Amino acid sequence: MTAAGDLPGAVRAITLSRVGRNGAADDPGVSRLDGVEVEQLPVRPIDERRRLSASVRNLAGVYLPALWRLRRRVLATPARTIFVGHIALFWLGTAHRRRYGSQVILNGRERPGGIRMRGSLATWFSRLEPTLLRRVARRGPVTVVAVCESHAAEFRRLGFDDVLVVRNVPLASFAPEFVPPPPGPDLVIACVGTLYPGRGIETMIDAAVSARATGSSVRLEITGPAGNDYRAALQERIRAAKAESYISLLGPCRATEVATRIQRAHVATALYEAVDTANDSLSNKLFEGVVAGRPVIAGDLPENRAVIGRFGVGWSVPVEPVALGGTLVDLAANLPAVRAMAAHCYAVGRSEFIWEAETAELRKRLLAPLGDRSPEATTERNPAGRTH
Repeated sequence: MTAAGDLPGAVRAITLSRVGRNGAADDPGVSRLDGVEVEQLPVRPIDERRRLSASVRNLAGVYLPALWRLRRRVLATPARTIFVGHIALFWLGTAHRRRYGSQVILNGRERPGGIRMRGSLATWFSRLEPTLLRRVARRGPVTVVAVCESHAAEFRRLGFDDVLVVRNVPLASFAPEFVPPPPGPDLVIACVGTLYPGRGIETMIDAAVSARATGSSVRLEITGPAGNDYRAALQERIRAAKAESYISLLGPCRATEVATRIQRAHVATALYEAVDTANDSLSNKLFEGVVAGRPVIAGDLPENRAVIGRFGVGWSVPVEPVALGGTLVDLAANLPAVRAMAAHCYAVGRSEFIWEAETAELRKRLLAPLGDRSPEATTERNPAGRTH
């Protein structure tokens, strides 16, 4: 989308229609989204159980066939630039460069070598990642995009000379209008995003229960897709605490509804538990909450603390029940002050955390191989000059 506005008809995305154990799935086929031709390749059903046997079955029976199809489609598509959406697929970028001489940009979404989630295929890759990336850095020019400066430093230590920091901030259209916080006596907390272990959902449920036990008026709304087993476990946790009257476990919402779901609350959340060293970056949920005009309770991580401290847009809290519960009690007791933070957060979000400004340097890299940016010049001189 970042490049599509300058290259009408020349940007293409090739991806898998299903990935991970968190219910992330779409229909295979070709569609067009925001100026990008999107081709989603078919993927067999994924075993969502977090077991070694399920990981082996997913690798052999699901991902290897799907990745083979992905490789064939990518290498059959000429392009001047290839943006690899997950760094574990770096080999697709380097193979494309060997065939077409393309510019390669790798999306480094986590700290390299940091994932340690039990039963996850990403963990298997993560253990080899530093060694593999050192080899990639030696074999030719590659641009890496990191989500925060501490991660960028890690990539540079692995040998990459060209590393850009692009924070996961939303598009300007994400929250087009300011909406005041809801009225009423209850402090409403919103958890919006994909639900899976490590995101602090269980901890926030426990914190809300403990806050209510002290007499604080707190409500929690949880919105997002989840694997069937995980959603059932969350529902059971809420039932066991007899918390159905003030904790809502809602289903997924469309991307265009995320800001609205956040604006139904007084406070948004951006929580990651200390389950692996990769969970130390700047969450897009922090920025989404601020741009939607709501202060954010974020995990007590260095990058979060720096942003919250600099801009005054929320609270960084250890992701454990006592600390979170205490924070909820304090906020519920000072609800007028919490409401007053909304307009400040919205103003900060609109001036500081907008994708179009954040990606100015990345846009130059995406477009550089094509020279003149005008549609006429692009069509006349480079009809096959795609970015994908």
